[in-house]
Amino acid sequence: MVVCILLWWSLKVLTLSFLLKTTLSLNPDDPNVCSHWESYAVTVQESYAHPFDQIYYTRCTDILNWFKCTRHRISYKTAYRRGLRTMYRRRSQCCPGYYESGDYCIPLCTEECVHGRCVSPDTCHCEPGWGGADCSSGEYRLRRKY
Repeated sequence: MVVCILLWWSLKVLTLSFLLKTTLSLNPDDPNVCSHWESYAVTVQESYAHPFDQIYYTRCTDILNWFKCTRHRISYKTAYRRGLRTMYRRRSQCCPGYYESGDYCIPLCTEECVHGRCVSPDTCHCEPGWGGADCSSGEYRLRRKY
């Protein structure tokens, strides 16, 4: 019984530490972080009632066996076996169009933002005087107001 309790607690501690390790790297409140439930298998030791044939003797009228008759009954004893338990955890990952860099989800632009920076998936914010989808067009710098 004590072994079962110790195994149960160690399973809980191991599961909790694994969950903390996998979910604390990204902030789930970040709008660029998506999450989903995933299942995983854990090997556990479980107890069960193992049947066995118990032989016992009773008094009877069998003179050849010294008035002793053999009887059988099914009894149960606690035994242990390894089993697989399916556990579930919430997994955080960057939403589509973002990639993970450290603890943050950074927007991904398929075209490099030449004179600007990527502010959302495939969207560049250009420096003053530059334009176009990838901020490579300098025609905006040449326009002057007279």
